[in-house]
Amino acid sequence: MNGLRAEGGWYVDSALGDDGDPARLGSTWAALEVLNALGRLDSLPAADRASTAVWLRSLARSSRPLDQSGALARSFQLLKEPVPGTLTRIAEPRTDDFAHLTADARANRLADTYSYVLIQEAAGKRPGVNRQAWEPVLRDGAEALPYEQLYQLVHVLKGAGSPQAVFSPVLKRLDGERLDDGTVRDSDAYLGNPDASLFVQRLRALAGWSRKDPRLLAALECEEKSEDASQEGSERLNRAALRKVTASSDTSDQARQLCMDPQVLPMTVTEQNATQWQRTTLNCADAGASTGVPKIAAWRLDMPALAEAAATVVVGLADSGRQDSVPSWITADALRQWAQNPDRFTSVYGYALVVRAYSLLGGGLDTALRDALGRGLTPYKGCPGLPDLFQVGGGDAACDLKTTWAVWTLDRQLDSAMGWLPAGTTKNGK
Repeated sequence: MNGLRAEGGWYVDSALGDDGDPARLGSTWAALEVLNALGRLDSLPAADRASTAVWLRSLARSSRPLDQSGALARSFQLLKEPVPGTLTRIAEPRTDDFAHLTADARANRLADTYSYVLIQEAAGKRPGVNRQAWEPVLRDGAEALPYEQLYQLVHVLKGAGSPQAVFSPVLKRLDGERLDDGTVRDSDAYLGNPDASLFVQRLRALAGWSRKDPRLLAALECEEKSEDASQEGSERLNRAALRKVTASSDTSDQARQLCMDPQVLPMTVTEQNATQWQRTTLNCADAGASTGVPKIAAWRLDMPALAEAAATVVVGLADSGRQDSVPSWITADALRQWAQNPDRFTSVYGYALVVRAYSLLGGGLDTALRDALGRGLTPYKGCPGLPDLFQVGGGDAACDLKTTWAVWTLDRQLDSAMGWLPAGTTKNGK
């Protein structure tokens, strides 16, 4: 770490490509956290500690964004230096307007509140956070929030003194995403694995492009032969589905067996496992393996996460050719209010699934829905060099294969009425 230290007292991370104060502050905070984790912070030479503290105090004299103020306060805390009053006097971010914010604005407000909590904790104070405003956010978003936002929200409420029962939905989600080997997979992360490749192939199919890909097939064969290849049931099914759609091979006995295994494909669907069931059902469909109609428990549709779970059931049944088995309690009328209010969802993917389910159940593309789609989906189209892909949303500007699949599939279902599919795509995908 000494090699990253500048004479002025800050640390430099050349990978950031920026030598301004915000980049220096971020690097310094990270370096101090690493030294603390390694038990090396107390042995830092006194002169080095002093010069870093002097530099930090120079930054604290001027007003800064909350994320930088939080980094400053935590850095002072790590160095066992008092947190300047210019930081501790920062007011808690407001919550009275939270229900009217867009998904991106809500994510920014959460990030600001997290930084505010870091400041107060660094100063040895209990954060004056409005638990009544943030606890419902955790309750409604525990199933759908990205892990980073979930961490920030839990930290905020822990700091505010929320009781342990408030965090039960988070524990339930983590248990539901735990793999056989005990690790937890982020179900929203698709990068460099069969899941990601399957979504690429699904996008190719939607756009009418060929799914023949010798390099992808060679990579799959290499992974299958590797000793490191996961033997967890869902991972083996992913590989079987990818082989089927890429090589146009026959449906394997392994895929058929996995799609009948209740440890892989749940036989009873609840609001907690609806996503797991839907994505596994989609993989079975790609693998050419038939699936039965599961038992579907009924739940109330009075929260965004519950409406999204119901929509997930509808989409899963439709994609497996079982749309006539949608339970009677999931109707277009029940989903209309959710389809017309995109700001209530934390991700573009979740909102797109809700609108798709609403449309599958007979909901029409009227003026109100067009306006909602224009607010909830169109602004998230495109990333640098990827103009046709869609962003995750909820404060995450990265483009995402799964999100793009959900939006493209919706546009295909709406007869390309929204123009989200790539240019040149025909209505029948050919």
